[in-house]
Amino acid sequence: MIYLAIAVAILVAALLVIAALRLLAPPRHRVWTTRLRLRIPDLPEPLHGLRIAFLSDLHEGMLYVTHEELLAAVERAAPDLLLLGGDYAATRRHRQPAINLVRRLAASRLTFGVPGNTEHYFHLDFDHLADAFAAGGGALLVNQTRRINVGGAAIEIIGLDDPGKGHTDIDAALAESSERADVRIAIVHSPAIWQELDRIGAHILLCGHTHGGQIRPPGLEAPMTHMSYPARLAAGLFRHSPEQRPVLQRVAGHWRILSRRDRPITASAAAGPLIYISRGVGVGILPFRFLCPPELVLIELLPLEPPRGARPADE
Repeated sequence: MIYLAIAVAILVAALLVIAALRLLAPPRHRVWTTRLRLRIPDLPEPLHGLRIAFLSDLHEGMLYVTHEELLAAVERAAPDLLLLGGDYAATRRHRQPAINLVRRLAASRLTFGVPGNTEHYFHLDFDHLADAFAAGGGALLVNQTRRINVGGAAIEIIGLDDPGKGHTDIDAALAESSERADVRIAIVHSPAIWQELDRIGAHILLCGHTHGGQIRPPGLEAPMTHMSYPARLAAGLFRHSPEQRPVLQRVAGHWRILSRRDRPITASAAAGPLIYISRGVGVGILPFRFLCPPELVLIELLPLEPPRGARPADE
């Protein structure tokens, strides 16, 4: 037992030293792009290969990358649609810079987003924030649904208010939804409403808020997240288990996602709705990350059946 205690003490000391070094001499941080191939039943041909990028927790003032790197990461991803998951400002004095950053992101492509807890906590001007999203023809969605037509096919974006500081109203959002939508994607800042995944009825629900835990001991769950639900929900891809509701089954956890690097993860929405919890791109009280890099999620829509001749490695 004494040797185990010594080993644990050495590991903790090593992590503290690494964290201190990163604080004293932070490297140039890069955005990690997680690629997700999402197979959708009966996906119309105009939507085959459509690319959707998701960013969350910008935390302007505590953004973990430069503006230039963030914008460059979006350009490299070249999405057809950009979705933002809230928490745009880190402090009250960064409210206007946060709106300006959203405007820069939204100016060059169709962008939709939702408020996070900081928008409510810091009393961000929602009208000005909505104007920023409108720069590229998109919108700030607060318990609302917007329909996008692509070559005769329809995508619905369901945007929900923050469950913590705001007022999530799923019924109000779904009242604007249509049964004829070919693809439904929902956004909410926090995964605190994960038990409502089936009721929301989207093929995938995109969330942030957790920052992935920011500090990840090798191979382990995040020791700290600002949430009251299971620590394993700090980051990754999950789906509802129809046999064990309301339990979420892990499809691809934090460590599997990091191990994939540039290789995509493929998941099918045919087996039930999915939820992706992003690590985000900002930080909170702890101004650093360890084995938990800032993340842009790039989703590619694909039909349920892969093309003939596709290699197993592609799946």
